[in-house]
Amino acid sequence: MTNNDINIVNFANKAPNFAKLANQTQEKENVKGSFPVPSERFLSMTAHEMQVPITSLSWNMERLVKVLGEDAVKPDVAKILKRISEADTRLVTLVEDLLNVAKMQEGAFLVAKRPMQLVEVVRRALRTNEREALKRGVVVKWSADSAQIPLTIGDPERIYQVTVNILSNAVKYTPRGGTVTVTVRKTQEIAPATVAHGIPDNKIKADYVMCSVEDTGIGIAKDEQQNIFTQFFRGQKAVATDESGTGLGLFLVKRIIEQHDGAIWFSSREGYGSTFFYTLPVMDPYEDNK
Repeated sequence: MTNNDINIVNFANKAPNFAKLANQTQEKENVKGSFPVPSERFLSMTAHEMQVPITSLSWNMERLVKVLGEDAVKPDVAKILKRISEADTRLVTLVEDLLNVAKMQEGAFLVAKRPMQLVEVVRRALRTNEREALKRGVVVKWSADSAQIPLTIGDPERIYQVTVNILSNAVKYTPRGGTVTVTVRKTQEIAPATVAHGIPDNKIKADYVMCSVEDTGIGIAKDEQQNIFTQFFRGQKAVATDESGTGLGLFLVKRIIEQHDGAIWFSSREGYGSTFFYTLPVMDPYEDNK
């Protein structure tokens, strides 16, 4: 690889620390719950500029594999290629998150709502995380009955994005031998009264479909729980695990669910695990006739 390619890899490995630096800034300024964040113009420009080195990294990695041929299976070479691949994945995630945040701030983050079966979307997210759960030794349990779950109105790709994010976090922060349990069921309220602040009364009691993801992982410290959906925030225990993360995932997840007229919340106990919930309104059976 060229020196430029090596620098790209080094940068990618440091990229997830953006959230850590933001947390440190927040602590120094003694600000609770919020802190200055980059403008949408800065985020958009940064993300677009980063797309070029990411493309270069991906192309050079593919080229390297072709040049090495059979030698690529050697342990040392395979380890290097794995590190490059992981760095590339981190950069792709970072850029996608930055672009999505910029679009939201500009009002350009759109959702294409249509009738959908949430069970199918969640099943797809489960398949996406299946290999990672197996590799980490985490048992994933699943409970839902499509015949009993009504259709909802939403953007399947956006809700898939939401579910993958929540599920991947659960798998990532659950130790080997732990369990992640995913459930989809019908409910008659958008969220418990304790978390339904600011939601109009006529929306609290209605028909919704709820997805919950429960894990036996590291949990979230009580004094950090108010910041979980804050832009660029990552809990101290999450940072200490050295797992990659931008601190943007749950911020984006919350905004997407709100765009779907749903709600998202969680319960957690440090050292015992967390459960994340989100709800989506059931499709009006007369919607097509309006």
